[in-house]
Amino acid sequence: MSLKNEDYLILKHILQEPILPHSKLAEKVKLSPPTVKKRIEGLLDANIITSFHAEYHPESVGLESHIFILRVDSIDKYWIVERIIDYHPYLVVRQRCYGGITGIFIKVHIPIDSINKFLNFLDYLKESNLVEEIVHSTTIGRGIKTRIDLTYWDPILKKWLFKWDIWKKNIDSVDYVPQFDYFQRIAREKPKNVIRQLKHLDFLILKELVHNPTQKYVLLSKQLKLPQYTVSRRKRFLSKYVIRNYLVDFDRSFFGLEDELVFKAICSQRAMSKIIYLLQNLDLPYESDFRDTETGFLWKILLPPKDKIELINLLWSLFPDLQIMILDPYTTVTKLFNPGNYSFMDQSWKDSEDYMINQVLEKAKEELLLA
Repeated sequence: MSLKNEDYLILKHILQEPILPHSKLAEKVKLSPPTVKKRIEGLLDANIITSFHAEYHPESVGLESHIFILRVDSIDKYWIVERIIDYHPYLVVRQRCYGGITGIFIKVHIPIDSINKFLNFLDYLKESNLVEEIVHSTTIGRGIKTRIDLTYWDPILKKWLFKWDIWKKNIDSVDYVPQFDYFQRIAREKPKNVIRQLKHLDFLILKELVHNPTQKYVLLSKQLKLPQYTVSRRKRFLSKYVIRNYLVDFDRSFFGLEDELVFKAICSQRAMSKIIYLLQNLDLPYESDFRDTETGFLWKILLPPKDKIELINLLWSLFPDLQIMILDPYTTVTKLFNPGNYSFMDQSWKDSEDYMINQVLEKAKEELLLA
């Protein structure tokens, strides 16, 4: 499918600001609001844009973010482990990964101080000979997120014109940056925990925002049976204190973005600050999520093939222990924010062994996935 220049212009702004109102978007692209609305509907119908969603800070609602890569040694075990993992109530994302570690990449948002229970759950899979190794990273703070920027996309040549020369030239100069403490704090900064300020209606609104943040107030208030002014006020609160980003899902293949990579490095805070400095000061037109961990960093990034090699070589020169995984987008499972995991009676997230381990294993046994 070919797009007109005005379609690309609209897409460029939407990818940067996914929930920008049609009236403001029309001003930016110098078109009428009805024309903008029609163009967006066309992009949705053509599946160039597939959906919108919100991403929340787990720390702001009393949860912890953990990444696990489960090494699996056969294709038959993949299917079984994936099915079992999907039963877990705190699963956020699950994908197959290949490369430095071949297995299953999962992200979970679990109640604070419940990590041992989740590890016990994973250990059971290891003891059952389904998982060969468990690689664990705790993500810390807000991290740094970059968005796709179509300024570097040539719609005629259908290729990205971004060059890594400036990144390469700046690598050596980073050692002389005086504000290392500042750059170290950027990725580790934690959002405020506002769980005690949230009511049941906030959980319901947050669930809808995660699913589709573009819903009109009138529809959202009707669906939740709440006054529009209440929905509007609480949405502003959630956007300020809980929502990390508003995001748009799009057809990656249309823009030649074929590879989603995860870079895992064990390194010092000072070495990691080099990447933070570059992300903060230089252009990067690709969608990525850089997260500090307890031993280094995880960097998830979507790239075209030629840029994949460029970035691998650049990072490998800095971090000899770099591990590289390719994620399989066709095996991605994403779970929505689930208010059912929170007990409003106890005013806490459900974190009993029965909830986080036993009920999941029982479901797996009922499905004959476990003996």
